[in-house]
Amino acid sequence: MTSRSLLSVVEAADVFPSYPLPPSAPPAPYVPFHLTLADHLAHLPPLGLLRPDVLREMKKVVATQSPEPLWEFYEGEGKPDETGNFNRKTECVYFDEKVVEGGKEVLAKRMAEVAQKWREEGVFPLPLGGWRNELYSIYASPQSSAFKSLSKPSGTFSNLAFPLERAACAIFGLATFGVHLTAYEGEGEDMKVWVPRRSKTKATWPGRLDNSVAGGITSGMTPLETIVKECDEEANLPEDLVRKHVKATGVLSYFYVTDDGYLQPEVEYIYDLPLPPSDSPEYVKPAPHDDEVESFALMTIPELVEALHGHDMKPNCGLVYVDFLVRHGFVTPETEPNFMEISWKMHRKLGVPMPM
Repeated sequence: MTSRSLLSVVEAADVFPSYPLPPSAPPAPYVPFHLTLADHLAHLPPLGLLRPDVLREMKKVVATQSPEPLWEFYEGEGKPDETGNFNRKTECVYFDEKVVEGGKEVLAKRMAEVAQKWREEGVFPLPLGGWRNELYSIYASPQSSAFKSLSKPSGTFSNLAFPLERAACAIFGLATFGVHLTAYEGEGEDMKVWVPRRSKTKATWPGRLDNSVAGGITSGMTPLETIVKECDEEANLPEDLVRKHVKATGVLSYFYVTDDGYLQPEVEYIYDLPLPPSDSPEYVKPAPHDDEVESFALMTIPELVEALHGHDMKPNCGLVYVDFLVRHGFVTPETEPNFMEISWKMHRKLGVPMPM
């Protein structure tokens, strides 16, 4: 392998600068978004981070909701101005106590109403223009005071705060979760990887190279259920083949920022799918099965590396392939001058709650 660094590939996905995590305040001008005020005062990780324009729109919503507001705003004194008056500033946003007491069903209903209203009124048109009618799970810290009045989290993925329309998550800077799989043939120098090209009609990153299979985790589904479903939908790979050969290889975390400035802390559950030999009766060649994939190409490792350097790939997919190359020994401390930084950036702490 060449010593030409792959750090820029990783940095294309991990865009948000490193910052002090809770109990420190988030970097200006972002405001933490919590389930409860007690969570903020206890320095728990916030659900997400709010931009100033989002904060302003949230205040407009509350101004029309009295006497049953969705959110409350915790105002600090701030710093005195030239006249000695203190300019109050919002230190955090949190849900009204009655809303929290209603549990995730009420939280989901009220959040959905706001997102739909914004969509209809043309507020935040770029993210909400990609409306999917697909719910993502929003998690809270297991130590959240909300769980003390409701049911205490117990078991995998049990610290769900509420589900939310996928397109609205970036507005509130909420973490999203997905699955990415690399399907490959052969081993060592003979290894080849199946790399698809996204449909030119895709709303995001049209025509770019992608991971063999990838998708977001719909609320209520597990990562394994999701990857099995996506393998069928995107690559025409049957369930029995996937379940027999798929290998869970860990998680990647990075903090993306869209071109229009919306925050997207993301976690991807990573899978490998070593396909049976092409002369095996089990062998199935990945092929487009829906309108999301235009074509598949079987690339050698050098071809894959060139594609990564060519900036023709969806950013987070490039990061996933770098992880694949590291795990399979194609990128090593001896060949990659930024090996440590790459490793850290692919597994950074995001400062928001994770599923337990």
